[in-house]
Amino acid sequence: MNINQRIDKLRELMNERNIDAYIIPTSDPHQSEYLADYYKTREFITGFTGSAGTALVTMNDALLWTDSRYFLQAEKELKNTEFSLMKIGVEGVDTLEDYLDKNVSEFGKIAFDGKTYSVKGYKNLSENMGARILVSDVDYISQIWDNRPELGKDKAWIMKEEYVGESLKEKLARLRTTMKMKSCDYTFIGAPEDICYLLNIRGNDVAYNPVLLSYMLISNDSASLCIDEDKLTAEVREYLESNDVKIYSYDSIYRLLKNISGKNRIYLDPERTNVAIYDSINANVKVSLGTNISILMKTIKTDTEIENVKKAYIKDGIALVKFFSWLEVGAKTGSLNELLASKKLHDLRSEDESYIEDSFETIAGYKENAAIVHYAPQATGSKTIRDEGMILVDSGAHYNEGTTDITRTVALGKLTDEEKTDYTLVLKSFLSLFLAKFKDKTNGQRLDAFAKFPLWQAGKDFFHGTGHGVGFVLTVHEGPQRIADRDNHQFVANMTSSIEPGLYIANSHGIRIENEAYVKKAFENEFGKFNQFETLTYVPIDTRPVKTEMLNRDELEWLNNYNKACFEKLSPYLEGHDLEYLKESCREI
Repeated sequence: MNINQRIDKLRELMNERNIDAYIIPTSDPHQSEYLADYYKTREFITGFTGSAGTALVTMNDALLWTDSRYFLQAEKELKNTEFSLMKIGVEGVDTLEDYLDKNVSEFGKIAFDGKTYSVKGYKNLSENMGARILVSDVDYISQIWDNRPELGKDKAWIMKEEYVGESLKEKLARLRTTMKMKSCDYTFIGAPEDICYLLNIRGNDVAYNPVLLSYMLISNDSASLCIDEDKLTAEVREYLESNDVKIYSYDSIYRLLKNISGKNRIYLDPERTNVAIYDSINANVKVSLGTNISILMKTIKTDTEIENVKKAYIKDGIALVKFFSWLEVGAKTGSLNELLASKKLHDLRSEDESYIEDSFETIAGYKENAAIVHYAPQATGSKTIRDEGMILVDSGAHYNEGTTDITRTVALGKLTDEEKTDYTLVLKSFLSLFLAKFKDKTNGQRLDAFAKFPLWQAGKDFFHGTGHGVGFVLTVHEGPQRIADRDNHQFVANMTSSIEPGLYIANSHGIRIENEAYVKKAFENEFGKFNQFETLTYVPIDTRPVKTEMLNRDELEWLNNYNKACFEKLSPYLEGHDLEYLKESCREI
């Protein structure tokens, strides 16, 4: 079936139960950002392959809401389908709730699959829908998706304590201390990355994310893991049981929750708990809502994790210098394209014995394709790379020592004056955060303004986040902190974050420069504690597009010192043309 035929089939099923509107979020039973292929239901029904968006099908309309990162991509992928693009954040464009309020009658039925809809999303919907009926037990996609991909069956493995610096028992003890402070008898965790963090295990259930689809229910004296037990080797099972973790089948979570007696209180995260899970809790049990305790634990890295991530970035830096050295030569021949470049970078990273997998699909956008923020080259239509213009490469990997995420935009030949100006503005934005000193517990919104100030002065802006937390061999996007407009989460010591400002000119060029950094104490005085960002990433920043007259003394000094440090850290591992490329890339300007 093509997209429009899928819509027709969905409407037939909706008509059988008098459903007026059916919502398909980008989600799974764990409210994950990254999905196993089995759960890519929104992609199946729309054909849109971006990582964020919500689809809505009514008897008359088919709509897709997504954010500015994906406007260009969505317009391309929705072409020749019945779906219309609804641009989130654009003036005059209805939100999902506004559209439903205007187009579904007072007692109409709005349906969705409660296993893939968050408690927070449901509460927001119910507060805005008045007398309309919400039906949360409808999974229509399973009925129309033939040849649906299967869920993964790969085995779990143990993350050694030498990499993370804290044992399973120590983590559970810390979590239980916080539970007691919140006066809770139980906490439910539905986020696979949090569960893998707590238990020091990893898996392969989701591409680019070494996690295991599972649930946990933790009390003051017990810990229950609900998982497909076939994924547990004898070694992993023995490890868990020896640490007092009880193992149950994946769907046992509903029974365990139902069996909690009414005198107890359970704590859960409404953003990471689905409606079906919430509805299985005994009505007499008191429910406290808040951010997962484990999220706040794992986002502040141990000193051991920080030191290991530094090692991971040396490995990554070696691979990237080899890659850009290879790319420079290949661009002159006209024999390369974006997809070949992506594959080459993967191959170079995988040469390291501690490499696990890429941490996300590589973005390799040449010239105008770089203006598509989350562009990923495909087998057909991949652009030929030549010795002119710029290429943007955003990539990362998981190593035993940690997870990487880095973007470099490099010149492959002659650039326009506009490209050089834009590149230097993005560089100034990037440098503003690395030069900044900021009060302890400064929030992401304030840091975002630091970064965007140079662009704003030139009347320019970008519309994605400036930075996100990075997991430790987990998900490359990790919260709760972000450097972004309207983000109020506070930054404290040993939190990690990407710093990745950009600028995108449609049909012309795109620029992004990204390092990962961690928050480090700068100094303390009578006015309080002050922090700064310390880089973890060491890959030369291309200086060929830089207009030095646009940089002040501090910016130029930081840039030259950084590239000098890149040479010192990476040169012992390189030779031949790769070493010459590094030397030229790190020369002082």
